[in-house]
Amino acid sequence: MSKKYKHLFFDLDHTLWDHQRNANETLADLFLQFKLHELGGFSVERFQEVFHVVNHELWDGYHTGLIDQKFIRTERFKQVLQVLGVQNYPYYPSLGHEYLHRCPRKSNLMPHTIETLDYLKASYPMTIITNGFDEIQGLKLSSSGISRYFDLVITSGQAGCLKPHRGIFDFALDHAAVNGSECIMIGDNPVTDISGARDAGIDQIYYNSRACEDHIEPTYKIGSLQELKELL
Repeated sequence: MSKKYKHLFFDLDHTLWDHQRNANETLADLFLQFKLHELGGFSVERFQEVFHVVNHELWDGYHTGLIDQKFIRTERFKQVLQVLGVQNYPYYPSLGHEYLHRCPRKSNLMPHTIETLDYLKASYPMTIITNGFDEIQGLKLSSSGISRYFDLVITSGQAGCLKPHRGIFDFALDHAAVNGSECIMIGDNPVTDISGARDAGIDQIYYNSRACEDHIEPTYKIGSLQELKELL
């Protein structure tokens, strides 16, 4: 890499904090606590599978402005259980509350997160840019032990807009006191992280940990966080 950057921007979920694993552990706990097997006909694996499909669709709706945070919090498990054939379950609000209480306190990180952040911290100030809920993202950072690596945590709530909107990237640039040409964004989402950063004049590193088929052309692509040691 011939270009020397002055500041690194990181996404959090699926990039550093292992959302899939942490969510699955939480869902397995809830499956037992709420005795969901007694509702009939579905396994914990099926419960997890449906949750991730519904959750992905809801977050897509949130990113595009069709729904708000409250809708996700109150409707997520109602929709999951309806897909599983359970109607009028009286405790789905409790499921939602327990999920939000437990999941952010899980500490699983994506492979090579700590060693990579240790390496990068010696040379770069780093900032988190996330669309996640303000209080939830702070818990994830502290529970997983990576808060110390970041000078700033920029959330959509603080910025008043969501990735991929340019406003959140401009907000981050202002608070980091750098220009877009001096930064690079590392994230797993080709729309919110990569296209958003590109539209804001910021170089991008697309972290495609699951080797998903894509049709984007970021500045760089990686399949493992370890590769950041070679790029930066």
